[in-house]
Amino acid sequence: MRTLFACDLDNTLLVPGRERRDGDICAEVLNGKEQSFITPAAPVLMQKIMHDDDIIFLPVTTRSKEQYERIKLPVIPRYALICNGTALLRDGELSDEWEEHFDGIIKKHLPEAEQLLEKYRETQGVTSIRIVDGKFLFAAFRDSDTASEKFAEFAGETTLDIALSGRKIYWLPPGADKGTAVKRFAETHGCGRIIAAGDSTIDLPMLDIADTALVPDSGLAEKCRCGDVRVLCDGARFPDFILENIKD
Repeated sequence: MRTLFACDLDNTLLVPGRERRDGDICAEVLNGKEQSFITPAAPVLMQKIMHDDDIIFLPVTTRSKEQYERIKLPVIPRYALICNGTALLRDGELSDEWEEHFDGIIKKHLPEAEQLLEKYRETQGVTSIRIVDGKFLFAAFRDSDTASEKFAEFAGETTLDIALSGRKIYWLPPGADKGTAVKRFAETHGCGRIIAAGDSTIDLPMLDIADTALVPDSGLAEKCRCGDVRVLCDGARFPDFILENIKD
């Protein structure tokens, strides 16, 4: 039975600069500064996965195409779901058929996202706010406390799905989430089993529909509706824990 390994990137497979350890390998450079890293064990583990014909490794991220293409992994996945699953890359090229599937949903909700962009553009504490690749609204704040405070305020002002991840807030079209996208990909590529890994509530839709979910802490595990949730072991690093568990 073919397995789909759906894996979030930032803070899941990729280590942020603030958590870098000796020996970690740079996987992303932004404006001349090393931004994201992989662990020393990741290249060998990822090579094993990529050479297994029974596993499809599928990065699933909220990153735009430009942001995704900054990442340099030791192996190049054939497929990647970007823009929270609403766009599919195959061998580096966008799939028109995939985007057409979500086009109606996005067009229905984009006007509200554009209105909220104008409304929140000058909100105190916002460091960046934009529509990502014409699909959803994203805002970054100066710190996670400010983002959490604003999230509570914004949540009651929209019909969009709103998600908080650290110092970032996302306004997403209902029905265009990571779970919907991963399930559709599995069905169209003949995958009878899904293993999903993620670190935040924005990953819950795909963790919920997975056969096995890999998460970093008990807090996220308690929110997950997957029947087989595996939590990071003490002393292990989350990227290594993920890559070592996908064949179990």
